[in-house]
Amino acid sequence: MNILFDYQAFEMQPFGGVSKSYAEIISHLKAIGVDSRLAIKESNNEHLIQTSIAPSIKPLGTANKHWFGGKKLFRGQRKLLRMGMSLTGYHNDFLSINQDYSIKQLKKQKFDIFEPTYFDSYFLPYLKGKPFVLTVHDMIPEILGVDKPQAQQKKLLCPLAAHIHTPSQNTKNDLVNILNIAPDKVSVTPHGSPAFPTTKHSSPYPFPYLLYVGARWSYKNFAPFVEECAITIAKYPEIHVVCTGSPFTKEEEKLIANLGLTEHFMQTYANEEGLQALYQNAVAFIYPSAYEGFGIPILEAFVCGCPVFLNNTSCFPEVGGDAAIYFDINRRGDLAEHIEAFLQASEQDRAALIIRGLERAKLFSWEESARKLSHVYQNLLA
Repeated sequence: MNILFDYQAFEMQPFGGVSKSYAEIISHLKAIGVDSRLAIKESNNEHLIQTSIAPSIKPLGTANKHWFGGKKLFRGQRKLLRMGMSLTGYHNDFLSINQDYSIKQLKKQKFDIFEPTYFDSYFLPYLKGKPFVLTVHDMIPEILGVDKPQAQQKKLLCPLAAHIHTPSQNTKNDLVNILNIAPDKVSVTPHGSPAFPTTKHSSPYPFPYLLYVGARWSYKNFAPFVEECAITIAKYPEIHVVCTGSPFTKEEEKLIANLGLTEHFMQTYANEEGLQALYQNAVAFIYPSAYEGFGIPILEAFVCGCPVFLNNTSCFPEVGGDAAIYFDINRRGDLAEHIEAFLQASEQDRAALIIRGLERAKLFSWEESARKLSHVYQNLLA
């Protein structure tokens, strides 16, 4: 059984949940003896670089260093080139080396099942009757009305896929209800808990802090999260808020400043080791998002012994179980009330929550995810 994965997620993301999940799945499929290959030549993806699933990978743009003198001179350079190619009809491998390589592998037909890692349908003419399996991580575009091109691509590919897998039952339900996909065509393959080193890190900050991890798009509910934190900080001024990811936007800075929180909010980049240190020493990790396909940071926090607060919606109860504290981000003051109750709780109660999180994390395994996916492949080939 030979499974061919393509490049899309690893070209699209320098890091992130989608590419991380594929890196883990491919690695663990190999570990259980499933011949899994990745059709990619160049990438700057952090998760890919940290694994051995693409040993000959080169930095993105290596093949065409003559563009702009071989230098990245400005942000959006690649997008500008892509726009230029679209307008002029001119083709250059700088913009398609990974797709070209994937197509070459498809044409060789030395695979049993193909799995695209995102929703570009470029591969359809080259399958020659062989099945493809599709992962639908979430239904955010369809539910929240964002990223309409992705929604259209998904609408095209889902009926054509031999099988679809999702990371949560919640996502499966949404997929079935919105796109009318037959339930028996969709299986749930949860993500696994991260294998962080057991190293205990000292706190990177001299003050107690609440932790926010990841992007801050509108559906992530960052603005109401800030407002809830303002209530908490008014009562507990020693508490700060640390946010990983991109720098605050001007709008976010204005919101934070208007609430008098500029000195209490900080943004930081964090590699895997730094993220582990942040989780280990946080007062709590808070996930106010309106919708997620799974929520890998939940398991990251559990593994690191970090108390977890989750918006009571989407797949969060499915993943967090009884190991998290749930709040309603749409009810003013609800998160702040739960934070205060946690701060006022006994050490025994707080410790019990952490222990439940550590136990909950053990229920999610990349090895088990790989085995489930292997069974899907075997059934398709039977």
